[in-house]
Amino acid sequence: MSTTDKLYGLIFSEISLGVVIPILIGLLILAFPTVIYDLLESVKISFPEYIWGGTEVPLQHILTIGTAEGIMTCAVPIMIGITWNRWAGGASGFLMSLLFTLSMNAYYSPYPGAFVPTLDWLAMIVSGMLAGYIAGSLMVRSRMRGNDNFKSMLFASFVAAAVATVLTTQAYIWYAPMFRMGVDYWSDVGLAWFTYIAIYGVWSLFAAIGAKISTWFT
Repeated sequence: MSTTDKLYGLIFSEISLGVVIPILIGLLILAFPTVIYDLLESVKISFPEYIWGGTEVPLQHILTIGTAEGIMTCAVPIMIGITWNRWAGGASGFLMSLLFTLSMNAYYSPYPGAFVPTLDWLAMIVSGMLAGYIAGSLMVRSRMRGNDNFKSMLFASFVAAAVATVLTTQAYIWYAPMFRMGVDYWSDVGLAWFTYIAIYGVWSLFAAIGAKISTWFT
């Protein structure tokens, strides 16, 4: 047996997939709001002046809270919708988005007025539900046509994420009190769209990749 075969066997062994990798993922999730959050505090990246007036990219938010949001309200529902069915995708999207909203309530509780249960949070729950359902629906149609490849999964994932992005972003712009705290309306609109596209776009890609990898073990 070659070294490559031994390495593959170690990575994809039952102990690795069932114990080691889940523990590493759990530790990584715990590291995002703690160690990684602190490390990113000193990293400053700004847009050029001709793009939204040199607004700073919220890298710390995107890679910490944004990661949790991307996983719970986008990646998991879409992946379940693709690999299982639209009903499971929609149900998981609703539950995961609801849990994320509740966790944000707990996260912002020390800051009075930071979390206000307005329509933008409801829209996030609805968008997660729609993302899982739409991804599952599109994959059902693709499979009926004999297309069960990665391209079909990627298309279903991106369309579902696009719907979730539009609904979440516009609801945030229209209803979130935190959005009103901005100084320049148009700069804040552009930044809001950039932030949600970055979060949902990246995690929808990961969802499609995860769905494809899951087919190797079925």
